[in-house]
Amino acid sequence: MDLNQLIEGASSGSTLRLPSGEFEGPFVISKPLHLIGNNTTLWAKNGAVLKINSNGVVIENLRVELTDGDVSDTAVASNFLAAVKNVEILGGVSGFGSEDGCFDVPRTIELGEFRAEDENSFILSVNVPEKTEIFCNMREVAFSPAVLSAGRNDITVTVSGISAQTLLYAEIMFKSAFTRRVYLTGKPKTDAEAASFRQVYSAPVRKSAKKAKATAPQTDVISLSPPQAEGSARIDMTRGLRTALAPYIGSSFSVYFSCEKSRNADIDPYVFLLDRDGRALSDNSLIFFGNERSENGEVRYFPDDGHIDIDLAAVDYRVEKIVLAYAVYAADAFNNFSIAKNPKISIRTDSERISFAMDGLSEESAIVAAEIYLYKGEWKISAVGAGYNGGVARLCESYGIEVE
Repeated sequence: MDLNQLIEGASSGSTLRLPSGEFEGPFVISKPLHLIGNNTTLWAKNGAVLKINSNGVVIENLRVELTDGDVSDTAVASNFLAAVKNVEILGGVSGFGSEDGCFDVPRTIELGEFRAEDENSFILSVNVPEKTEIFCNMREVAFSPAVLSAGRNDITVTVSGISAQTLLYAEIMFKSAFTRRVYLTGKPKTDAEAASFRQVYSAPVRKSAKKAKATAPQTDVISLSPPQAEGSARIDMTRGLRTALAPYIGSSFSVYFSCEKSRNADIDPYVFLLDRDGRALSDNSLIFFGNERSENGEVRYFPDDGHIDIDLAAVDYRVEKIVLAYAVYAADAFNNFSIAKNPKISIRTDSERISFAMDGLSEESAIVAAEIYLYKGEWKISAVGAGYNGGVARLCESYGIEVE
């Protein structure tokens, strides 16, 4: 079966369910398409196994493998924003924001000989570009920490209670937006010395792939945008305008709010993660100063300057809308958006790419600044700028979150 012909023949915006089996590439997606595998492996000896050359692409339930070359060679390359769900990969990626960074984890972790029936510990030093969780299929093997932060991590691998009659062979899953499979091997022996924090792998020391963010003033959410880089695609939005995000930003970006305040009052961000019916997945789907990070890490609030980081590549597959809202803390007849002159949100990567100046606000205590939403597999943004007198409580209730 020729999968490229199957992909080419699919209608734009449709869902294509692939047959099970292993298929040699490379493969190219040049239209909006939801590609779903079924025990399906796409592979190639070298070069990108899968190339995404269109907006509105979702890849799901796939295994993508580069059989030759280095594990850092690109296996999936995307020139547009693409959504990923349950995709295992052997190789690197390109076009997926921070996921493009160095993933220095060996395909096989060899522990060597260690004492059977005893507790043994090993050290594994790895580099990961994004938050990564570790899962193992053996209860006798434990990892600490089991959740890695972006950058270099020293992991303690503890192996205990394995008999000399057992050859250690375990599958380890390193899961970020993509999943990477690693094999753990070792030989338990009765007369071997117990391993005590034995170093079994040390990745090269690399500089962080993430650029430091520009310093912003320490005044609640009020922040300044850096100067625009020459040649950057950008847009100044007006209320009611909708546009695709792909021409201006990648999957990872920051949101800042700025204004001139006539008195000292806090204006704080509130981000809602909603399903296709406009309802919050849970109470934890509200990210604000009381819940600074979403469960998947797709949204983070930084209290030092009040900006929001959003990574669309990490968004829960059930989320189809992200609402960016702001509210005046302890709002009353005097503390509302009438104190905010020239309110504006700025969405940026290395520079400002999207701006939206919200004029006409007065007695509102809370506003929805913008909505980022999925439409036919493509992330878009809508400039809303609508205010509410009921404050955050009214917003929460409208999205299905109960408040006291």
